[in-house]
Amino acid sequence: MESPSLLAQTPSAAVQPRIPSSVFEGLFVRGLEPHAALARALAAEGYDPKCPELDYPMQVWKRCVALARDLVYGELSDAEAYRLLGRKLSAGFANTLVGRVAAVALPMIGAARVVERLPRYLAMMGRPDLDVQLVPVGERARRITFHDLHNRPELVAGALEVALEAAHAQPLVSVEDRSHLGFRLLVRW
Repeated sequence: MESPSLLAQTPSAAVQPRIPSSVFEGLFVRGLEPHAALARALAAEGYDPKCPELDYPMQVWKRCVALARDLVYGELSDAEAYRLLGRKLSAGFANTLVGRVAAVALPMIGAARVVERLPRYLAMMGRPDLDVQLVPVGERARRITFHDLHNRPELVAGALEVALEAAHAQPLVSVEDRSHLGFRLLVRW
């Protein structure tokens, strides 16, 4: 039997990751350049672009992304809308102070190393908790499994496309599988 003191020190599975304000800035300020209605709606959900906090609970991130999906890309399918949001996130994050640190190296390291460094980039974006498994599929492709309960696979696919384009690649990123535990992408370049 485990002692109560050991149980008290064990991290709770219910602890939610916190997303840095630089990620919010990347999508909602630099990527989407929100109009007044979007800015007001984001503030109502817990993110005020004019008065950012240090970081935000995952639930605020999810609500704000879903809100942007509806207000900015309401006419598109979910897959198209979330892929475009992912592209805006990656492009916008590359223009934040934190994002520039990673983005400056992308053109020099090439697509394979961008994909290999994906766990590190995700940690910079507030997700060190993600379990990411990379499986080579030939020289210019990887099958990537994300154990992510919070983000849509198309959001991640779109963000990855922009990062690979910055590395001078012409990526093809497809969602191969999805479940309640995460998703798998096939990334080719």
